Amino acid sequence: MDNAKKIGFLSLVSIVIGSQIGSGAFVLPSLLAPFKTAGLLGWIVSVSGAISLALIFAELAAHLPKNGGPHVYVGEAFGRTASFYTAWLYWIISWASSSILLVTTVNYLAIITGPLSSTTKIIIESAILFLITFINILGIKFAGVISTILTLLKIIPLIILPVIFFMFFDPMHFKISLKTVTENSDLLTTLSKTALLTFWGFIGVECATAPAESVNNPSKTIPRAITIGTACVAAIYILNTLSVIGVVGFEALEKTNAPYALVMGSIFPKYSDIAISIMAMIVCVGTLHAWTLTSGQIAYGAVSDGLFPKIFGKLNKAGAPVLALLITAFGMIPFFIIEEMDRWRSGLEKLLDIMVSIFVFIYMLCSIAYIVLIKKWYKEKSKRVKYYLLAQFAITFCIFVLYQDILSSCIVLAIFIILGIPVFWKNRHNIKLDNYNSSM
Repeated sequence: MDNAKKIGFLSLVSIVIGSQIGSGAFVLPSLLAPFKTAGLLGWIVSVSGAISLALIFAELAAHLPKNGGPHVYVGEAFGRTASFYTAWLYWIISWASSSILLVTTVNYLAIITGPLSSTTKIIIESAILFLITFINILGIKFAGVISTILTLLKIIPLIILPVIFFMFFDPMHFKISLKTVTENSDLLTTLSKTALLTFWGFIGVECATAPAESVNNPSKTIPRAITIGTACVAAIYILNTLSVIGVVGFEALEKTNAPYALVMGSIFPKYSDIAISIMAMIVCVGTLHAWTLTSGQIAYGAVSDGLFPKIFGKLNKAGAPVLALLITAFGMIPFFIIEEMDRWRSGLEKLLDIMVSIFVFIYMLCSIAYIVLIKKWYKEKSKRVKYYLLAQFAITFCIFVLYQDILSSCIVLAIFIILGIPVFWKNRHNIKLDNYNSSM
């Protein structure tokens, strides 16, 4: 590809930031409120883990500058069968987790309309979902334009709002000891719980590696962009969380499912909750659109690599993988129906835990693949030691996050893998090709 047509540093940084910032900013302050000050420590743990994973994905992309993401790296280290199940899991979880975005969107809509019944919420969520799917079916070029507009609209409020909130900041809201927070469990368990929740804000840290073949000087551009972008995301999340808590406190946040509307309502009572609700919905819909587009491209990339049956990658005249997008839409429906059957906080927190756990499992698998490839890629002993330590830290972080909710996560993981067995069996002759790169 001509260098003039490739992605530069600034464009890649925008992809890194845009792919990670989503509903977490508008949901996590309330979900973390029961943990009080320990929730802030959870942010520190998840930031360190996100940075380490960002560096690993940057190195993987630099050495394997191929479009596709995690399944490319796992396939290089462990072969095509492992590559298939990585692609399958990554595709499933990319749209299953998006149900959280729909739930959050409608929760904020209810601030404007008033209380909504569960049936009404499901109908509205379905309507939004199929509208986004239809936009993507119109073609990647049109979907890309919509994605750019929504990304700009969703980032601006998250930079402006903390500035406003800090004008009304009360440090007394943070005068709660860790002993009080952890009286029913040890600090390590509490940190693991909060790290699992806060890491939701960094899901998508690997997205910048997907277009590696279209990046100028990927060995230098990707590491810089992914590290700086992830650091910016961390700053945005932490500043927003601190400013929200500083205005209303932990107890008030525990009682709401729309924390930003609560904060703005306490500062500017008239119409502020409507403005915040609109902002939150734009953020969530923008991220939903981005992940819908991404999930279609994950399936199409897996077909291109010979891992999925060709029907998954069948394109319409506009160049959109229609079947993959429709499966994405219909597959998402059961998840937000289950959520509406449970209490908001317990249901959403449980769903977040499981979805984040499966993403973390994929990240851990990529980190293990990286360890396997280090000896092949680095000849200098000092570099090997440096990157071994980086990979070990990332794997340790993943294990730390996973162990808290390992049973339910493993059950869901097993279900997703079982669902992939018929697809694997149907396409087994292509998947079992000896030369992994032959279909690239």
